[in-house]
Amino acid sequence: MALNVAPVRDTKWLTLEVCRQFQRGTCSRSDEECKFAHPPKSCQVENGRVIACFDSLKGRCSRENCKYLHPPTHLKTQLEINGRNNLIQQKTAAAMLAQQMQFMFPGTPLHPV
Repeated sequence: MALNVAPVRDTKWLTLEVCRQFQRGTCSRSDEECKFAHPPKSCQVENGRVIACFDSLKGRCSRENCKYLHPPTHLKTQLEINGRNNLIQQKTAAAMLAQQMQFMFPGTPLHPV
C-alpha cells in the first residue's frame, strides 16, 4: 500500500494588512514609508487585508492591471520572510506526518507528490 502526501498550497503568507488611514484617505506616509499596504483600486481588499502578487515578488509579473498588490521593497522583504517561514512549517508538518504514517503502517513506502 503506497501513500501519496501532497503539499497544500497556503496563500495566507501572501496577505498584508491594509493601512486604515490610507483607506480613509488620510495617511500622510508614502507607500515606501508606511508599514501597511497602500493598494491601488484594482486590488481586492477583504477584511482589511490584500493579497500580494507572487509573480511581482519574483520580478516577473507582466499583467497590465494586476488584481494583486505589487508591494514596495520593505513589504516585499516581509513577504519573502513569511514565505520562507511558511515553507519551513510545511516541510516540518510533512515530515511529522510521514513519521506518524510510518509508525502507523510499518513498511509502507511513502511517495511525495
